[in-house]
Amino acid sequence: MNNFRYRMAQFFAGRTGVDALGRFFTFLSLIFLLLTMITHSNIIYLIAVACLVYSFWRMFSKNYQKRYSENQWFLTKTAKIRYLVNPRDIKNKIERAKYNASQRKIYAIFKCPNCKQKLRAPRGRGKIQVTCSKCHTQFIKKV
Repeated sequence: MNNFRYRMAQFFAGRTGVDALGRFFTFLSLIFLLLTMITHSNIIYLIAVACLVYSFWRMFSKNYQKRYSENQWFLTKTAKIRYLVNPRDIKNKIERAKYNASQRKIYAIFKCPNCKQKLRAPRGRGKIQVTCSKCHTQFIKKV
């Protein structure tokens, strides 16, 4: 088993591996293969296979500089799209919404009338005088 691992490590040494452009072409080939299942079109099947072959060719290529420059071009062209559809941002928004929901059970959340800073105070205190931490405006709120 160790001999196989050594041979695989030797084979992949100096190769570029998987990058964003390669993942894109792999995903594109998956979409085309699904379309082939629906339409039974040979042309779409050939496009899917071509995308998959190109993806593997990029992974096994030893021309690191050329593949790196292609990947950088792809990343610059798709930066705005990737920023809009970033899964980490979506996960963070969901976690933030859960946190805010749990905070609203314990605290009353309101905005400063002067600077619109979000403030919170413990629920069940009645009328309290609140001092904004940002602009130091004082106002009375029922909590």
